[in-house]
Amino acid sequence: MWWTKANDPVGAASRSQAAIATGRPLLLALAVVCFVLGNVAGEPDPTRDWEWIIIHHSATRMGSAEVFDAAHRSRGMINGLAYHFVIDNGTEGKADGFIETGPRWIKQMHGGHCRQAYINERGIGICLVGNFSVDQPTSKQLDSLVLLIHGLQEQFHIPYDHILGHGEVIGEFSECPGSQFPWDEFHKRLGETGGMSSNAVMAVPARDLQAQAHHP
Repeated sequence: MWWTKANDPVGAASRSQAAIATGRPLLLALAVVCFVLGNVAGEPDPTRDWEWIIIHHSATRMGSAEVFDAAHRSRGMINGLAYHFVIDNGTEGKADGFIETGPRWIKQMHGGHCRQAYINERGIGICLVGNFSVDQPTSKQLDSLVLLIHGLQEQFHIPYDHILGHGEVIGEFSECPGSQFPWDEFHKRLGETGGMSSNAVMAVPARDLQAQAHHP
């Protein structure tokens, strides 16, 4: 967990934003290519050369992409939600293991989830709802995380050693995603499902993911 205005430069970012898109657990992997929806009103935005996947926890017992988006905007981040994806834990009316795709992914924007600018520029931020300094993610959250990461790896050829916890990034000085995050179980699941094909990842039609344009 890390978000401040300094991590979220305005740059080429538009004041217009895409609404947070959601999908059932089986739709999770479709999110990795939801950039084809682009800016809703225009052509798809070009993909970035993503090189890293950074795992975060929200450090809260409850939450959702909408809740975090509001919190980040209140901290001065005009692009809102700092992460590209949020994996829910069954609170705030969202199903356990439900993945939410943020506007930054749809618009292929930099993240705002790390202090290090190079990670924000080339790192995909995934936040699991929960405080893993005390608790552990649910089994469904881990299933969703593994499925999503494999899809991202296949799409962008991201190696395993570029999948890091927030606190593993040099210069972050953070416990995130928490001392109780089950790294052994995560790596076991990641390895066991390493043979997942891109066809399985893309099994759900794109019409099941929705995005809407909002103009503040």
